[in-house]
This record gives sequence, structure tokens and C-alpha cells, in this order.
Amino acid sequence: MLVSSDFGDCNSLTCQLLAQENDLVLSGAYWQLFTSMFVHFGPVHLLFNMFGLYFFGRINESTFSTPKFLTIYLGSGLLGSIMTLVLLPPSTLSGGASGAIFGLVGSYVAIERSTQRLGFALVYAVVIFVESSFLPGVNIFAHLFGLIGGFALGLVFISMRKPIGYSEGYT
Repeated sequence: MLVSSDFGDCNSLTCQLLAQENDLVLSGAYWQLFTSMFVHFGPVHLLFNMFGLYFFGRINESTFSTPKFLTIYLGSGLLGSIMTLVLLPPSTLSGGASGAIFGLVGSYVAIERSTQRLGFALVYAVVIFVESSFLPGVNIFAHLFGLIGGFALGLVFISMRKPIGYSEGYT
């Protein structure tokens, strides 16, 4: 993880190369759609994301294989970055792992879909989304589309799991 001390400005070389600046992405800096997930605007930003990664990462790691976990994490973050590019102005500067972490929140809801804890998971996801998405300078589209992407990927991966228990031919 890289931490920029710019706090939303992009004066450092690290920030200029790796954070997502929509006008630069539109000019060919496509790597920023991916690298922006690893740039944070200050230690508080990094701390909040690490807390979310610790909490929801553990739940997802215990459910999915490493390749599926990484697909959820990186796929959700990338979807959040792409939708940031599509829905926000070219002058937009974005960075952080929030889209990827909200992907883990979405897959958590998908995990709990078949349990009696689905209601709790939905309420928890909505509360986290509302609490963290409407603050000044927060990229709500990265949060929203990360959440949607993680939920969709979680559903796909859960449906691919083999049922646990006895097989039909067991005697």
C-alpha cells in the first residue's frame, strides 16, 4: 500500500503516476484503473481501509479459495474504478481500496444469503455504505459498484461450490 500525504491533491510523483486521474486514464494511463486501489490519501484513509479489509477479508478468506478471493477483491475494485471513469468528470482524482473492500462486503452478503443471518448482513452492509459513502471527498460510485460487483461475484462463486455431505451413491 502506498500512502500519499497529499490528502486529495496530487502533487507527489507517486500520486500522479498511480492514483486515478480520469483525464490521464482517458489519455492512455489505463494502469491507474488498477493501481489506484493501492494509493491512499493519508494515514487515516489507509487505516479505515485496513480495518475493513481485516474484518471482511477474514470472512471471505474462510469461504473462498485464494484465487476466488482475489477475483472478488480486484474485480470489485476494478469495477469501481471503471465506473468512476464513466460517471465522474474528467478532472476527478480517486484512490484507495474502498471499491475492493466494498466488494468484500457485497460477497459477505452473498455468503449470508442462504443463512438466517441474511437480514443482519443486509442491514450491516447498508449501514456501512451510508456511513462511509456520503462524506465529503468520498467516491460513492467506487463504493456502490464495488458492493454490486462483490455481491455478484460472491453469488457466482457460491453457486459453483460443491454441496457438503453424503453423495447419492454412498452406501
